[in-house]
Order: sequence, then C-alpha cells, then structure tokens
Amino acid sequence: MGDIKINRFLEILRWFGIGLSIFLAFLWGSEPLQQFNIFSVISLIFISGLTAVEGLFFSKSASKISGYGEGGAYQRQSALHFLSLLIVVMIAVILNWGLFAYMSLFMVLMVFLTLSAVNHLISGIKEKFVLNTVLRPLLVILLWSITLYFLLPALTVL
Repeated sequence: MGDIKINRFLEILRWFGIGLSIFLAFLWGSEPLQQFNIFSVISLIFISGLTAVEGLFFSKSASKISGYGEGGAYQRQSALHFLSLLIVVMIAVILNWGLFAYMSLFMVLMVFLTLSAVNHLISGIKEKFVLNTVLRPLLVILLWSITLYFLLPALTVL
C-alpha cells in the first residue's frame, strides 16, 4: 500500500510541476517565445523525470493503479523512453538548442501521452473502468489546452 501512496504523490508532483512551469513562464518570460520555452522545458523535466522514476522503481503499484496488473518489460521500456526524453531535454537546455528542439521534444511527449490516454480509455471500455481510465484522457485534454495556450502565440512570433 505504501508504494501506491508514492505513485499518487508522484502524480500530484507532476501536476505541481506543470503549475510551476506556468507560473515561471509568466514570471520569467516577457514574450510568447520565452514563455513557451520555459513552460515546455520545466514541464518536460517534471513529467518525464517523475514518470521515469515511477516506471523504474514503482512499476508494480503504478500498474495496479492503472488497472493493468503487474508491471513488466514493456513498462520498464516506457520508463526508459521517459528517461531518454529527460536526458535529451537537459542536453537541449545546456546546448541552448531553442524553440524547435523544445517544441519537438514536447510534441513527442504530448503524442505519447495522447496515445496512452486513448489506450487507457479503450482498456476501460473493454475491461474495467478504474479512475485512471477516465481521468487520464481528461487530463491530457487539459494539458493540450495549456500547451496550445503557450505554443500558438510563440509560433506567430516566428
């Protein structure tokens, strides 16, 4: 039961990170391009980093929460995907690759999360609904809305 609490805490921490990225984007960014860069990098770090930790160290309880049974090799592989996103975004920041790198990495994250949300929904329809099968698609829609709020003005600047 302790690991499930850790998984729930990591989920809350991911959303805290998104909130923090929004706050810092407005605090530090004086133009849309800067705001998107700040939002995307900080969100990528929180989402990818915490999801990698969860998948590598708390996979069994994460699977239980999702309704998928025991964690396995595919879940570990998914965690490594998130870890690779984290590593590459850190390289992109250190080397100052800029908007197109951050946007590309963030779109990879968003497409993965969208496909994952669809998978959760389909699993819920076919097998059984748990909280995540309904919540995940709704939260991805919310994250897309936030992303577009920052991305569209940044693209008009180019």
